[in-house]
Amino acid sequence: MFVHVVKIAPIVAGNSARDTFILECSVLLVAWWVMRRLRLRFVTVDCYCSIMKKLGTSEGNLEFLFALISSHMNVLKLNILNPDWRLSVLPAIVFAMIGFLPFLTAYSVCKYYPILEIIVECLTQTCTGMQVLFRTYFYLCQRNVCRQIVREMREQRTAYGANQNDRMEQLFERATARMLCLYRLVYAMYCGSFFFLLSPLIIPDPRKSSLPLAFQLPFLPPDENLLYWCLNYLHHISLNIIGIHHLAPMDGVVLLALISISTRINALQLMLEELDGKIAESEWQQTEHLEPYLDRIIELHSDMKRFAELVKTTFQLHFFSIITMICLILCMCLNVIVIQPKNSIYPLMVASIVQLLVVCLFGNILLIANDRLPASIYGIQWYRLTVAQQKKILFLMANAQTDIEMSGVFMPVNMTSFVAVLRAAYSYFTILNRSAYMS
Repeated sequence: MFVHVVKIAPIVAGNSARDTFILECSVLLVAWWVMRRLRLRFVTVDCYCSIMKKLGTSEGNLEFLFALISSHMNVLKLNILNPDWRLSVLPAIVFAMIGFLPFLTAYSVCKYYPILEIIVECLTQTCTGMQVLFRTYFYLCQRNVCRQIVREMREQRTAYGANQNDRMEQLFERATARMLCLYRLVYAMYCGSFFFLLSPLIIPDPRKSSLPLAFQLPFLPPDENLLYWCLNYLHHISLNIIGIHHLAPMDGVVLLALISISTRINALQLMLEELDGKIAESEWQQTEHLEPYLDRIIELHSDMKRFAELVKTTFQLHFFSIITMICLILCMCLNVIVIQPKNSIYPLMVASIVQLLVVCLFGNILLIANDRLPASIYGIQWYRLTVAQQKKILFLMANAQTDIEMSGVFMPVNMTSFVAVLRAAYSYFTILNRSAYMS
């Protein structure tokens, strides 16, 4: 970053002692934040080691995962997983910066009014900011529901008897390992947006005063002196940090909830296999001793559907905002690419597509897992059960045939929707490219 700022500095100011002091202070500020993040990583690793010594593997993975999410929320002091969380100064500043974004966009659009490409880029980045703005509702109004979802994910291992069944423990161990790996990938994907901060070094744009984003602070023109340029640059860094640590933990909780539902369905299938083995060991229609186990399966299936409905109603508006804003971002990015193919908008477009892909992929996995459940129910030796138990199996199968599908208000969250969005985006790009070629 030091080389980057030194390279840009001659554009905005001379190399006076005051400018050099400001430059060094900016570099030290960013270095302090990086070291703080590294210290937080080491503390998290130590926490993971202590957790794994005390708990079982699957339970230790889950506790470490929630500790990791909490640490990322704590960067902005927005750890709503903590029941004692209260609004403090830093979250108030963060919400104020998020609320100021529409006014910042209006000012920047007026500033870059003659340059259509910069205006489109500004609106594209604003769409990402609007997603942060709309999903602030999660932290302000849905924190109690979020804690309930996290609490139920912690309790599901015990509810399905993983502490007494080795096969069930292995199932939850694989699931929690996937959760941990997925969240790390999601967080790394969001951290990839830091490449935007290097865009002036890679593709400097004098029209934006060699700043990474198409935003300017009011009354602080970055092309006037080095101090104003550094303040604008630090503002862009702050927006990036807010976007990462605002959205990544939230998307992490959403994806973990989807994986949790799929894991519960797989656990029910495992219980049905064990029930089938117990039926085979029993005499024909002398299975009254299996009544409690069958009732337990029915209760867990009903609880799984209740949990799925809770997740669906809680995150329905989040899915809607993700799909809507990503569609707008893709349209804006394609406009910029048609005007100037060589620009710094590609990482944002790829990150948006990956975000939509991950959400739709796990929504589709949940749908497929639920579709397999009726076949697992029918596959047991139900004809060896008593008539009363056969009726219970019939009701269980009928109830399992209902789709468990997440919704984004106007479209389902699955791979069909993802492909539809990409096809529409490609058609839009083709029209834009043909229009530009003809003109």
